[in-house]
Amino acid sequence: MSLNPIVLVSGVNGFIGQIIKKALTEEHGDGRVEIVAVPHISNDGAFDKAVKGENHETLASIMTFDKDPSKVIPATVAATTSILNSCLKEPSVKSFVYTSSSSATSRPKPNVKWHIDGSTWNDEDVKDAWKPESEDEKKPSFTVNVVLPSTNFGPVISSDEISSTGNFLKMVYEGMILPLQGVLPQYSVDVRDTGRLHVAAVKFPDVENRWIFARSEPYNWNKVLKVFREIRPEHKFPGDIPDLGEDVSTVNNAADEKLLVRMGWKSWTSFKELMDESLKSYGVLMS
Repeated sequence: MSLNPIVLVSGVNGFIGQIIKKALTEEHGDGRVEIVAVPHISNDGAFDKAVKGENHETLASIMTFDKDPSKVIPATVAATTSILNSCLKEPSVKSFVYTSSSSATSRPKPNVKWHIDGSTWNDEDVKDAWKPESEDEKKPSFTVNVVLPSTNFGPVISSDEISSTGNFLKMVYEGMILPLQGVLPQYSVDVRDTGRLHVAAVKFPDVENRWIFARSEPYNWNKVLKVFREIRPEHKFPGDIPDLGEDVSTVNNAADEKLLVRMGWKSWTSFKELMDESLKSYGVLMS
């Protein structure tokens, strides 16, 4: 990456997008941020003006927990192809980083032992939810990397507006765990590590055309409650949930951890640390 790259971050008002912007600011200094409004991201050509003169692009997925795939998948595909087509028309673009999800490799499978690597695809959900339309294959002149984060926890930028999975730990702390029981045991990651991996995908020329697994360690809600009781012993938490199961899968993320090391960090942020930092960002210092 050049010393003064121009990076377009879409979805910068979201939980992950805000952290990516912060990570880029920490890497290159403050005072270089410009906000560009793209109101209809699914429209063809929506990003043409935004990518003009840019060197690197990162794209966050449309985030919704709607169970109707027709309300999620077509809009997500349209937004992705829209910005990619815009990048194909802009010769200055050197790399593209797509924020995907661990769900692209598999749905959560509690108590099932299996291994996840770069050849793993979530064929089950694709078969159940959506039949891909054929598209003309286009070969970009830029590199394409895909970051696949698991459940993103960690501190929020602003406690006044908490969205997506950034709100999950706050809900548990406040006793609202019932609405979250449908979120099955799976891997977690500190959202700051997710942001750092996006920067690494832009920064290092040898990171090209690969999947980057942002997955630190498995969790379930009983593990969350256990750590909360340790770090906030004065607070009253709900009881454990019976028969939750555990994520006992393994994931090939050693190379991705090395990217964090190259970015100046020792390893993944620990589950306990990210939970403590999350509470502090919500304004919960002591019970």
